[in-house]
Amino acid sequence: MIVAGAVVGVFAVLAVIGALAPEGDSGDSRSGSGGSSSSGGTGGTAKGSNGKLPDPKPASYQGIDLTEDYYLKLGDSPPKPLDGGDTGAQYMGGDLYYYDNGSATDDRKIGTDNGKLVLLNNAQEGSLKTCRTETRYTEEINLDQLTAGSQICVRSDAGHIAVVTYRGKSGAGDPSRYVTVDVTVWRNAEEATESD
Repeated sequence: MIVAGAVVGVFAVLAVIGALAPEGDSGDSRSGSGGSSSSGGTGGTAKGSNGKLPDPKPASYQGIDLTEDYYLKLGDSPPKPLDGGDTGAQYMGGDLYYYDNGSATDDRKIGTDNGKLVLLNNAQEGSLKTCRTETRYTEEINLDQLTAGSQICVRSDAGHIAVVTYRGKSGAGDPSRYVTVDVTVWRNAEEATESD
């Protein structure tokens, strides 16, 4: 019984060695092509064949009420309004803020402290492709330039790209001032950049 167990054990060890030996030999004979293919594949995982990041899936958030002196960070899931405090939303590093400095229309702005904005024309479709190609950058847009349905591209320094659709603002009888927006965000859609 002991001899039979030892024989089975020896065959098991030989089977394992035999299974490993051909793989090692064939791996050695293909190391030149396998090595370059492997390293190329690793580089292609982070970036596509054209050197760009692959398109991420969009995430959409409807009906966000952005109160005066509050801001959004596109990396938050879901993006929720954050208080700008005493210094004001326009100085807090937010990807999108609403600033209202009194009742004058010129003082009401949608802005960014962490990226670039582009107000799209009515004929343009708010999409990742559009936001990647548009270069009419600004950091603030006056509220009187927006109507319900206006779309704004937001490109954050963190690499997130969003289409913000303006839905409207609070009424004269509302106890607070706010704007309502829908946000579609493609997180990590481009390389992050350093902010100024």
